[in-house]
Amino acid sequence: MTGKRRTRPGARLFLGAALLGGTLAALFAGSILADALLDLFGARSPMVRLGGKALAMVCALPAGFYFVERWFIRRSSRGEEEGEKEG
Repeated sequence: MTGKRRTRPGARLFLGAALLGGTLAALFAGSILADALLDLFGARSPMVRLGGKALAMVCALPAGFYFVERWFIRRSSRGEEEGEKEG
């Protein structure tokens, strides 16, 4: 682990793009899920619908970051294993 570690070319740019995509996907999924649940419960007030959507999107953001983080950890550990096989 303390040996020669190299970052992949474009890894930071790719991480930034993945975090942006994960954020947008989490916000979109939270909004769609909240809209469906509010329709199911029959919420008609615009303030209740807006508050429910905002709450769902705020709750969905950590999940989006978590999935992107797990994917990058798996990707980086796979790269280290390939490097050990070559060297």
